[in-house]
Amino acid sequence: MVTRDGAARGQLVVSPPLAEGRENGDAVGPRRRALGLTGLCLGTALIVMEANVVNVAVPVIRAQLHADAATGLWVVDAYTLALAALLLSAGRLGDRIGPRRGYLIGLSVFGVASVLCSLAAGAGLLIPARALQGVGAALLAPAPLTLIARAYPQPAERAKAVALWVSVGGVGMVLGPLLSGLLLDTLGWRSIFILNIPVVAVTWWLVWSQVDEAPRRPVAFDPVGQLLAVLGLTAVAWSLVDSALAGWSSPTVLTVLGVGLLVLLCFLVGQLRRGGRGHEVLLPPAILTARPVQAGLLGGSVYNFTLYGMLLVYTFYFQQLRHYSALRTGLAFLPLTLAVTASSTLVGGRFTAKHGPRLALATGMSLSAAGLLVLGLGARHTPYPVIAAGFVLFSLGMGLSAPAQTLSVMTYAPDEHKNMASSTLNTARQTGGVIGVALLGTFVSRDLATGMPAAMALAAAGCAIAALTALRRIPG
Repeated sequence: MVTRDGAARGQLVVSPPLAEGRENGDAVGPRRRALGLTGLCLGTALIVMEANVVNVAVPVIRAQLHADAATGLWVVDAYTLALAALLLSAGRLGDRIGPRRGYLIGLSVFGVASVLCSLAAGAGLLIPARALQGVGAALLAPAPLTLIARAYPQPAERAKAVALWVSVGGVGMVLGPLLSGLLLDTLGWRSIFILNIPVVAVTWWLVWSQVDEAPRRPVAFDPVGQLLAVLGLTAVAWSLVDSALAGWSSPTVLTVLGVGLLVLLCFLVGQLRRGGRGHEVLLPPAILTARPVQAGLLGGSVYNFTLYGMLLVYTFYFQQLRHYSALRTGLAFLPLTLAVTASSTLVGGRFTAKHGPRLALATGMSLSAAGLLVLGLGARHTPYPVIAAGFVLFSLGMGLSAPAQTLSVMTYAPDEHKNMASSTLNTARQTGGVIGVALLGTFVSRDLATGMPAAMALAAAGCAIAALTALRRIPG
């Protein structure tokens, strides 16, 4: 068991019997481990669902809060921006204070933010509360794999536990739009945040009571790098979102975009230089300079760029152009969410294991590009089966490419940077989601009928670039 040795020091100490049992894997009973794993899975489900559950609600929130198009985009992007910008530093914080403690703090922040979202009388409170949700998500996101590995020391059991934890992401993807539509049509948009509160409470208790803390590790922070990453991402996202109102000819939009890109360039150059001199950085140069890893990171970024952006675009399409209710919109997304979950679970891993990440990533991105071109044909009277076919084709490609991204990054990253490489891939994915929502959302904020084909064409081009990069940079 975990005890406290001295109130003044407040340090967590693992008693000898537990420490020995943790190594042998026999001190924690199956029931306790199962309950702990349930808590870790519930937290992950919250993160995944919160990233897409609000998409379906954006038109309703905009109407009830009398908000403009840019505000609607920020309701989605504030969460993902905070998550993407803080993910790497949050992992280091978890190492310093203990991953379980970091998880519980993040869960608490997420719960408080959900209460604030549900009480928001206007966008002035809703957007900061959404950003606070992202902070909480960033704090709890890095911990589950570490805690699962500690609870399941035997490789076979650990593999099953990790597979279950990963599958929760797919379940969250399926349930998010559908649950959002159901709640919107029955209880209103505030209910999508209120529902988080009891889930957070149950999850907090399960992890606090059933999961043991892992040892802390004294790791250094990179405050300068973190500040540059936050400022650069925020500036780029703001300029893209504001272009929905001011247009691309606005001097303010162009200036802020240029400053944001310059700050991000300084961030990358600083990471390479300082990391090369042996300083602690967020992105070690050995990760950034490995060509196969670059292909995997680009694939991960394009993955969320297209997925999050397309979900938002088609939410507006279904509700504004085809006048679907929120629930019907959630149901309309079922072919997409079911296909991406099934393909990643049943097809993607096997295809990648047989043919390698190079062919899997290139094939997956090519299929997704084809699906996006089909989705670009969407018009007011386009038969829904055509749209559903585009969803399925896109999702099949996403399912093939997701395991390939992970494998290319984790296979070719140096052994001493495996954990950081995994966090970098997650950061790349979330960053892609931020830009996808902001950029593709601007295409449809003014003229949905003409903007949607252009948005889908841009997303398809991103997939094509990722496919070509995989063929050129990942060994065959």
